Amino acid sequence: MSTAPNDLVLFLGRFHPVLVHLPIGGLVLLGILEVLSKVRRFKGVAQNNGVIIALVAAASVTTALLGWMLSQAGGYDPQLLPLHKWAGFAVAAFCILAWLLNWLGCPRAYRLSLAATLAVLVVASHLGASITHGRDFLTQFAPKPLRALLGGGSGPVVAPVPAADLAQRPVFKALIQPILERRCSTCHGPEKHKGNLSMESYETLVKGGKDGPALIAGKAFDSPMIHRLLLPLNDDDHMPPDGKPQPTLAEIAALQWWIENGAPADKTVGDLKPSPEIQRILDAAQAGTK
Repeated sequence: MSTAPNDLVLFLGRFHPVLVHLPIGGLVLLGILEVLSKVRRFKGVAQNNGVIIALVAAASVTTALLGWMLSQAGGYDPQLLPLHKWAGFAVAAFCILAWLLNWLGCPRAYRLSLAATLAVLVVASHLGASITHGRDFLTQFAPKPLRALLGGGSGPVVAPVPAADLAQRPVFKALIQPILERRCSTCHGPEKHKGNLSMESYETLVKGGKDGPALIAGKAFDSPMIHRLLLPLNDDDHMPPDGKPQPTLAEIAALQWWIENGAPADKTVGDLKPSPEIQRILDAAQAGTK
C-alpha cells in the first residue's frame, strides 16, 4: 500500500529549484577557468579550482537529493522524470569524481571528468526545463531549420478559427482548449500534472485533480479553476503562478461563460446563443487579446 510522502520531505524538496543553479553556475565557472588557464596571461586563474569543485560537489549532491524529495509530490511527466533524476544523480557522481581526482593531483583526469560532468549537466538541465516548461521549451522559437534538427515544434498547433466559422465549431475544441493550452499547459499539460490535474483533454479537465473537480458545470464562480484565476497575482493560490503567461480578461470571461452554460463538450458556440457582447469577448479570447 502506497503512503503519502512526509511533509518535511515535500517542504525540503521545494528548495530544489532554488539551489539547482548553484552547482550549474559553479561547473560553468570551473570550465571557464580551466580554459582561461591555458592562456599565458591568465595562467593562475584556476589555482583555487580545488576549493570550488569541493563546494560544487557538495552543492550537487544536496541539489540531487532535494530533487528526489520534490519528485515525491508527483504530477510530473512519468517518462521525463526518471531520466532527469538519473541525470541529476550522474552529475553529482561526476562532481565527486572530479573533486577526488583534483584532490589526488591528477590534473588531466580531473579535466576530462569535468568535461564529462558539463556534458551530463546539459542533458540534466534540458530534461529539467522540459519537465517544468514543456518538451518544446528550448525549440519553440528556434529558427525552423534548427527546430527541425532538434525535433522540436512537431506537436499539433491549434490554429485560430475564423470568427465567421466559430459559431459552427464545438466550443470546447475551438475556443476553450486553445486557451487552456496557451495558459495552463506548463503546469497541467502532457508533461506535468500539478496537483494531479491535467487539462490536456475535456475528460481529464472534468475529472479534476487531488483537490477535486476543477470546474462545476453551471456555476463558474463556484468553480476552483475560476476562483484561482481571479485571485490577486501575489496570492500563493493564484493560477497561473506569477511569472507564467497570464490569461487575458477576455479569456477568463470566455471560460466563465462556457462554465455558466454547463461546460459542454460538443455544443457549438452557436448552440449556446452568445449575446453580441459575449461574441465580441469570445472573438477577443480566441485571438488572445484583451
